[in-house]
Amino acid sequence: KEGLEEVEKRLSNMGFNNFRDTKLSTASLHLIKAGGKLVRPALVLLGSYATNGINAKTIEAAVAVELIHTASLIHDDLIDKDDLRRGVVTVHKLFGEEFAVLSGDLLISKAIELSASCGEDAIKELARAAMDMCEGEARDFEAQASGSVLELNDYLEVVRLKTASLISASAAIGGLVSNAHPNDVDLLREYGRNLGMAFQIRDDYFNALGLFADKPKSTGNDLHRNRPNVISSLMLEMNLKEALEFAIRLNRSYIESAKNTVKALGVEGELLASYSEYMLIEVDSVEF
Repeated sequence: KEGLEEVEKRLSNMGFNNFRDTKLSTASLHLIKAGGKLVRPALVLLGSYATNGINAKTIEAAVAVELIHTASLIHDDLIDKDDLRRGVVTVHKLFGEEFAVLSGDLLISKAIELSASCGEDAIKELARAAMDMCEGEARDFEAQASGSVLELNDYLEVVRLKTASLISASAAIGGLVSNAHPNDVDLLREYGRNLGMAFQIRDDYFNALGLFADKPKSTGNDLHRNRPNVISSLMLEMNLKEALEFAIRLNRSYIESAKNTVKALGVEGELLASYSEYMLIEVDSVEF
């Protein structure tokens, strides 16, 4: 908890020294000031905690991954032409498309600066995740542009690239900055990948039901806008109710895999296992 509070403090006090263009710095910090779940920073902290303990590098890395995540949100909102994010107007709607591009680039640059103190392996882990995110977004956009619905396996690969990659890297980086054994880093990476898959399926499920505060509250927002979503992929072979029920089972399967992965970390892995419960779709049945 103390580590996450320090990350929040660092993010809230984030500044760009010697920047004459205050519009750019304001735009860059817009979504950070709006707050977020801090899933990725939490996993960096948990990855360190579960191995050799949290240190100064852990905090730097946790802030860096949140900046990469925020940059991706700014760019994704621009590509998807979304109006709201985290309950506030998106960066491109408020500051213009050009400043949205520059804001994302600035946050990525700041993340690189912060991660420079975290070691070569951590930088490589973060860079690989960022590249995967770009590929995932490209596949996502191409599917939307073509008007096609991705088959389930193709969609899950998009999820692995676009969402699970950074969540996986966050957990692994937590181990790397605490000098964890390579085998433990591998376990953290696999844990994060499964957690990331469960996380996106949970988001897709609630989006299909129109239950997000920062999205239009019409049922199936993603479905109506022809955006890749696990529910639309499943509906290639089943009806909506069956698709929602399947998504619940798939979500739980990934969470169980995540929990089983960190059992090898012993007592220290129990907190990671407990954290994965937050990604569950908490419903007993699907009713309309």
